[in-house]
Amino acid sequence: QQAASDVLVAVGQRFINKVMEEVLTKFQPGILPHYFVMQTFANLSVSNVFGMVPFLNSILGTMLPMLGMAKQDHMKSVFCY
Repeated sequence: QQAASDVLVAVGQRFINKVMEEVLTKFQPGILPHYFVMQTFANLSVSNVFGMVPFLNSILGTMLPMLGMAKQDHMKSVFCY
């Protein structure tokens, strides 16, 4: 899973729209996402800052209501990251 996330981040440096289109399908409102989906968002934000700006509104709008659902420490930390 870490390797797949790293591949998405590497491809996202050049093709951010395609990568985000696929990753956002795994990021649904009301359903706590997998740890590596959140980790991929975080790493994409670091590696392609300007490419992620258009997606911030939808990511944060979906993520903020989920914050209360993150009960485990590893999920809390990845939401913060």
